[in-house]
Amino acid sequence: MGVTHSQWTGVVHIETMIESVCALHIASYVMSPYKDRGGLMLTGPAGVMKTTLLDVLDNNYHNALSISNAFMGTMKKLQPAFYNGQVRSLCFPDVQSIYAGDPRTASRIEQMMMQLSSEATRTIGGEEDSRYAKFKGYCTIFAAMTPTFYTQHINKWEETGFGRRFLWSTYTLQDPEVLMRAIIHWTRADIGKVLIPKCPINMIPDALTRNNREEIMSWLRHQPQPHEIQFQVLCKATSALQWHYDTNGIKKTGLDTMRGFAETLQHDAALLQFPDQEYDAIMPPEPVPVRRNGNGRKAAR
Repeated sequence: MGVTHSQWTGVVHIETMIESVCALHIASYVMSPYKDRGGLMLTGPAGVMKTTLLDVLDNNYHNALSISNAFMGTMKKLQPAFYNGQVRSLCFPDVQSIYAGDPRTASRIEQMMMQLSSEATRTIGGEEDSRYAKFKGYCTIFAAMTPTFYTQHINKWEETGFGRRFLWSTYTLQDPEVLMRAIIHWTRADIGKVLIPKCPINMIPDALTRNNREEIMSWLRHQPQPHEIQFQVLCKATSALQWHYDTNGIKKTGLDTMRGFAETLQHDAALLQFPDQEYDAIMPPEPVPVRRNGNGRKAAR
């Protein structure tokens, strides 16, 4: 029987989110009998740093590419880059833009994303004869969307198999005003000290035990089923993060960090927590008013 993590706090730290997103990018370097790449779908309301988290990949990795508007012509031009690993992760900061035009184009791009993230694709666009296509293209897919868009499409995605190929990370800000206060003080919100993992020169060894994998499997209870692709991708990301810590002498474990990230994979949206901000020491935020019921007692939230 697998190890379970029953005491979910509902809180995830911004440092944990950044490290986990990076770990999912370099997960494809981990030695594994499985070639599935999977990916991550960030779901949250506007203004909760979804695009910022994906920009971490685009800004720090030469083999991660961010696309604002996806068309089949663009995907076709990228086909050689998928084959030779020049592009290992593809980011869609606003996945909703794919669905703004012709529904047939959106369906074809969905199919391409599914193929790149799992069984691989030999052709893009369907113009070539797949009998003679010799190369397979793999890619990890990252995207961001609002909760409304997610609820409108998830039933269809579960039917087509799109949902099971990705991790669905849902969160909002614990302090909704943290970013506004930073603007008032004309600075950027402090996210703490994060050392971005580098891409390895060689393959990364698997660092997990069977008990580790059983615990990781328990994190996926509320993810679209079946969980095979999500499970193996989480395992590889955990090993990648452990390699990063060991290489840089960081006294942390990949399992602990990814367990923190798994707060966003549960039934209820997690709360994204920032470290204490310097500007709050100058001008502390106003306390959240306590709602009370008719008899003067604190009302349940």
